[in-house]
Amino acid sequence: MDSDYFFVGQENLEETKKILSRELNLHWFPRLASTNLLAQAEPWPQGTVIAADCQDRGRGRLGRVWQSPPGLNLYFSLVYYPSLPRHNWGGFSLAAGVAIAWVLKPFVPGLGLKWPNDLLVSGEKLGGILLEATGGKLVTGVGINVNQQSFPPELNATSLKLCTARNWRRDRLLASLVREILDSLNMWNRGRFEQVIEKWRQLDIVLGKAVAARRGGQVIKGRALDVGAGGELLVEDELGVLHALHSGEVTLKA
Repeated sequence: MDSDYFFVGQENLEETKKILSRELNLHWFPRLASTNLLAQAEPWPQGTVIAADCQDRGRGRLGRVWQSPPGLNLYFSLVYYPSLPRHNWGGFSLAAGVAIAWVLKPFVPGLGLKWPNDLLVSGEKLGGILLEATGGKLVTGVGINVNQQSFPPELNATSLKLCTARNWRRDRLLASLVREILDSLNMWNRGRFEQVIEKWRQLDIVLGKAVAARRGGQVIKGRALDVGAGGELLVEDELGVLHALHSGEVTLKA
C-alpha cells in the first residue's frame, strides 16, 4: 500500500463513503455512548458501519473502559450476520485482527497481535477489538489510537502518530480498515479457517512462548501452542495437559 494514501488534510466523511464498496454503509456520529451499543440496539443491515468521533462509555474486553477522546482516534463497529455455526464465531476475532494488522503493518513494522484481540507495538497497546453477538448478529467493535500523543501511564498505550511521527487522516484509514475487515470476515465465514489462522500465526506474539492464561478464577501456566478453528487458544500446561481457551486473559511470562 502506498504510504501517500494517508495524508494530512481536512477529514471528509462524504469522501470516505464514496470510496467504500456497496456492501458497506457508513453512519458517523459526533458523540455516542458506544458504537457497539448502538450497533447492537437496532436492526442494522449487513455491512453497516457505526463510527463516532468520541464515546462516553467506550468499552474494552472484560468490562474495561476504553478511553475515547474526540478528534484523535478511531472508534467504530461493523455489523455482520454470519452463516457459520455459532461454535465457529470466535474465529471472527482472529479474522478482524488479521485484517487490521494487514492494513497497518506496512507503516508499523513492529506491530503484532496478542490473542484474542490486542494490537501491540513493543508491548504497548495500539488498538483492540471487541466482538459481541446478539441473536444472529455479530458486532465487531474496533478502537485504534491514531493521532493521540499522550496517555495515562497505567494504560501502556501508543498511537499511530507516536509510531510513525506523522498525522493520519482518520477518514481514509477508516475506509481502508472496514473494507479489509469485511473481506476477512467473509473469508472466515466461507470456512477458509486455515488461511486466516496462518496469517494470524505470522503476527501472533504469544504462540510458542510461556504464558499465564486467566480463565475466570483459574490461572493456567504453560506454553501457547496454536489457535484452533473456533478461534480458541491452545495452551499446554506445565503437566502436559492441553487446554482450549475460548475466552480469558493471556500474559507472557518472563
